[in-house]
Amino acid sequence: MSLLEVNDLAFSFGDKLVFEHVSFTVDPGQVFCLVGPNGCGKTTLEHCVLMHLKPQRGDIRVNGKSLSEYSERELAGEVAYVPQTHVRSFPYRTIDVVAMGRARKQRFLDARADHEQYALEIMDQLGIDHLAEKEYTTLSGGELQMVLLARALVQESKMLVLDEPVAHLDVRRTQDILLLLAKLAKSRGLAILLSTHDFNHPLMLEDEGIDIQMGLMEGGRMSEIGVPTQILSSGCLNDIYGIESQIVEIPGEPVHHFLATWSNGRKDCVDNAKR
Repeated sequence: MSLLEVNDLAFSFGDKLVFEHVSFTVDPGQVFCLVGPNGCGKTTLEHCVLMHLKPQRGDIRVNGKSLSEYSERELAGEVAYVPQTHVRSFPYRTIDVVAMGRARKQRFLDARADHEQYALEIMDQLGIDHLAEKEYTTLSGGELQMVLLARALVQESKMLVLDEPVAHLDVRRTQDILLLLAKLAKSRGLAILLSTHDFNHPLMLEDEGIDIQMGLMEGGRMSEIGVPTQILSSGCLNDIYGIESQIVEIPGEPVHHFLATWSNGRKDCVDNAKR
């Protein structure tokens, strides 16, 4: 059974339609990657899944049960969230921030030692246990993103929802986090829903041999769903973005794929600049 089922979903802000007729599923151990232009509704769709927003039409089911049947605490047992941005308002110890992910299992002020110990174990698995006693307001962007991921994992939920989890990170940290997500899907059987602007991210995950689907959103709908290499080989980016693209295979074991893109008007721009 799919862990997440989205059926004929539609959402509008007032009279402004964001998307409609959106349907897809995410199974345990599978990554579903939302991609598309700015403003196409990727983040809005994720917030519908998280019950932060209520769609005008359609149904979302988590573990076979409609969202309308869940309380917020119950849903936290099924779905954990890693936001794109996070305001660091108080210099908590980093381990305290991670342990806050156990809130659904305890009263807020009843922070028991076993929750802190479990938080430390998760941080150790992610290779960030050395940050435990640091004030989290002093962390770098990459360190903070790993801490927010650790906080989501200590919830022990069956699904992760991540909104552009590697935005603004350097190449090395981006690869570290994407490879970690692939490992979590494989080893823990987590269902993962993530959004990104970079088409090379789903290609990297596909190269890791995990079960991955990519949903291409544009024009208020999800126009394509499928394996990243198949979708990105179809020339659809020319229709959506007005750019040419080609998947390049990089030899090795295993073979890696990289999407090269260039603007249709690039030659004209270069010629004009030379004048």
